[in-house]
Amino acid sequence: MRIAYLMLYTEKNYEEITENIDKILDAGDDVYIMINNDDLRDEVFLAYADEPRCNISTVQSAALPADLSMPRGFICQIEDALKIEEEYEFEYDYFINLTDGMIPLVHKNEMDSFLESLNHKDLYYVQSNTDIDSELKERIQNYAFFTNSFDFQKSKMIRGMNSMTAGIVKQFKKRNIEDTVYLTYPWFILTHESALALADNKVYCSSNFSMCLYPEELCFGTMLQKYSSVEHINKDIWLTGKTNSYQFMQPVQDISLEQVNNRGEKLFAAKVHSSTNLDVYQEVFDLYWPITEEDMKEGAVTNS
Repeated sequence: MRIAYLMLYTEKNYEEITENIDKILDAGDDVYIMINNDDLRDEVFLAYADEPRCNISTVQSAALPADLSMPRGFICQIEDALKIEEEYEFEYDYFINLTDGMIPLVHKNEMDSFLESLNHKDLYYVQSNTDIDSELKERIQNYAFFTNSFDFQKSKMIRGMNSMTAGIVKQFKKRNIEDTVYLTYPWFILTHESALALADNKVYCSSNFSMCLYPEELCFGTMLQKYSSVEHINKDIWLTGKTNSYQFMQPVQDISLEQVNNRGEKLFAAKVHSSTNLDVYQEVFDLYWPITEEDMKEGAVTNS
């Protein structure tokens, strides 16, 4: 299985980001990555300048949770990957997005076996839709402001300003999306066909979900249901937050080592940063592609 990992990285930690990239590359997969820090982006670009399977996103180089930049950024990465496919005449088996601090929890071989078991289906988790959920329909009609602020998720003042402004605007303007809108987790595992459907209809994302609150929860499922004919599996495989599952319209929280050890069928964990939860990072960052004795010998030769 050849996987295109679509990554977003917001923290400035060169060793951590390069370790994560190396694990994916060593396993034989490709990386497409947005890096929010300009200096770190330049460092990574130089470090992997001779590695064609590591692609630093430049069409949109950064993204923020809760903002349109996130879903649009991932679709731009898909476009980059499709160009690589065309240039080198191959197709990725699957496209998998990883948001800030997310790491695979299983070995590459186990991941391949899992993807093969999907039998050419997509996997993402749908919670609800506007046909059955009046609260979601109400949410869609609102306009969110200030989501492009780096402190939007952390600052009560900025979120308060957003609520106040949205309340005023709501009296004069409502968003009207004719299609059923689906509420999903912000992550996905997509076939080539579904990734192509997102890329071919990128304008739908921008025109309908601009100034939405957490559009990454709304855009992907809606577009896939509308534009892709690929069957999808509705399953939660992402370990995140204190409850083990994603909390809608909330910042993604760090996980504990106990959660990792009792992860069950979860395949990915977030957030896992060495700077915030080192014990978890040390335990899981090399699960996808462990260091072998041969690697250790090669390293010793290189360092001698």
